[in-house]
Amino acid sequence: MKAIHFLLGLGLFLSIAAGGLAVIVSPQYPEFIQTAIAWGSDLPDWAKVAAGTGVVAYLFAYLLTGLAWRRRRTFITFENENGTVCVSTDAVQSYLNSLKDEFAAVVWLKTRLRVVRGALDVGLSLGVRDGTRIPEMCKLMQERVRELLEEHLGTCDLAGVSVEVNEIRSRKKPAAEEPA
Repeated sequence: MKAIHFLLGLGLFLSIAAGGLAVIVSPQYPEFIQTAIAWGSDLPDWAKVAAGTGVVAYLFAYLLTGLAWRRRRTFITFENENGTVCVSTDAVQSYLNSLKDEFAAVVWLKTRLRVVRGALDVGLSLGVRDGTRIPEMCKLMQERVRELLEEHLGTCDLAGVSVEVNEIRSRKKPAAEEPA
């Protein structure tokens, strides 16, 4: 959607720039505008309506594609004795992404947060190194996520922590060990 918006904006910019440049560079400046208006008035009515509709549709498409790709920010909201607390899910995701540094076996980590029936559902997608005991490491990661959320968010309802291992990255063998 961003690419379409960019291309529509580029076309809009170039058409306005070309029209302005044609007016500025034209040696018969006042006559040029009068000629363009006369040419437009000589068109049949259906062509004028079609051109106007096309311009409005083009501008509408440009505006619509500009609004469509903006993502609405979501927040985790909970009450405490002093009032309401709202924490951005983007902030929690970036914080949970730092778990990668706590586990040496994790090569890469992506987090996903959803609010399901008022409870937070955390999903972790990760890649691990070869030789990792995956069930034990996943259990440790789930416990660590629970600890971090309870420690930093306080009383947050946690629906669950799911862990997906999408890649097991093998270690590269040194050149001396490779068979000839």
